[in-house]
Amino acid sequence: MQYRTLTLCALMSLAVLAACDDSETITTPNPTATVRFVNATGNSNITVANNGVVGTGNSALGFGSGSSCMTVTTASPNLTFTNSGTGASIGGFTSSFASNGNYTVVAYTDASGNTQFTTLDNAFTPATGQAGLRVFNAASGSGNVVLNAGGTALNGGAATAFPNSGAFFSTPAGTATYTFNTGTGTTTLATATNVPLTAGQNNTAILGPAATGTTARRAFFTTGC
Repeated sequence: MQYRTLTLCALMSLAVLAACDDSETITTPNPTATVRFVNATGNSNITVANNGVVGTGNSALGFGSGSSCMTVTTASPNLTFTNSGTGASIGGFTSSFASNGNYTVVAYTDASGNTQFTTLDNAFTPATGQAGLRVFNAASGSGNVVLNAGGTALNGGAATAFPNSGAFFSTPAGTATYTFNTGTGTTTLATATNVPLTAGQNNTAILGPAATGTTARRAFFTTGC
């Protein structure tokens, strides 16, 4: 009888140990970041795939167009870009995403006509009741540019050179018309009309190149995810 009792206790101990081992098996999800892609190249439509999948609205994005918000793994992000017209792969993108980060990836055309990429961190908290805004200069040969609204230079008249991004600043929410002027303020390079900015949301104002056969540079605004 004593032998049976000891055997039963041993079996119960093994069962408890097995249960403990199962409870300690924890699967940690891969860290991720949120990314939006926007096309500021001269004339190429671009398709973006996230880990081999082209999401809804992420195909044949023309100038001024942006993708949906994509969740990508930070350890091994797999964003790939294709020229929608030729089907050719577009290289040169190097990822740099932090866990739980929020980013805008911009494709632009360099002075030699090649497609380049830049990754902009959307980490910024605008002042209460205002929107966050910054400038990215994607127009080769534009020199230093200043963003204006209502004839007034924004962010203290800070100038942004190609191919750089200015710092975020807080600006009143609402709808306005914005101009990109030369650093001296004497020439307007592009105008973005009736742009709505929402309080608490971060935005990037992008100056881009002219379309083929034209000379006027173009501009658009994009929001962070």
